[in-house]
Amino acid sequence: MRSIRSPLLGRARFLVTGCVGICVFAGAVAGPAAAGSLDPVLDPCGQTLSQPFLPWVDPANYAYAPNGGLEGGLAGWASSGGATAVGGNETYAVHDPGDGYSLSLPPGSSATTPSFCIGTLSPTARLFVRNSGSMLSRLRVEVRYTTALGIQSSAPVGVLGASASWQPTLPLPLLANAIGLPLLTGGSTQIALRFTTQGLGGSWQLDDLYVDPYKGT
Repeated sequence: MRSIRSPLLGRARFLVTGCVGICVFAGAVAGPAAAGSLDPVLDPCGQTLSQPFLPWVDPANYAYAPNGGLEGGLAGWASSGGATAVGGNETYAVHDPGDGYSLSLPPGSSATTPSFCIGTLSPTARLFVRNSGSMLSRLRVEVRYTTALGIQSSAPVGVLGASASWQPTLPLPLLANAIGLPLLTGGSTQIALRFTTQGLGGSWQLDDLYVDPYKGT
């Protein structure tokens, strides 16, 4: 079983350029990850919720995205440019100490998550990232969704920078720039996230994607 490294072991600095909707910062406080629960009446997607980012002073309830830790390889993901699942988990093991994989994104690559349910009232997402390559490289995040007219569309979420050590992003507002979303019964819809490397020399890894489907609950 993998030992969990305390967030106090280091503060990684995240570099941010041209942020659209969100800037990324990696903070760290002590304490193990704690599980939580939420009255399912408040969750529009009926998902199992927990508090994986409590050690980073975030008490929000999150749902683990489908294959959000790449433990199933690229099952459900769409990838291009050499993006692939590789051995090596984020070092805090917030999802499961037995997990052992993450997503590798070399320069010029892109990967899109499986679709997942979110509420339509300011949902957010968080995940763990690192970049062991050039610090000038960035990671673009977009939300993919279907408009009320049935048209596949996308909107920018943010542009991330990261250090060589695993750290969580700040909450990413998923629908801040999205328009034309269908008004569905129950206030929920299906979206996906696309991650694309920018610049030369980056060596990105992503892991343990969580979604707060109904921000503020």
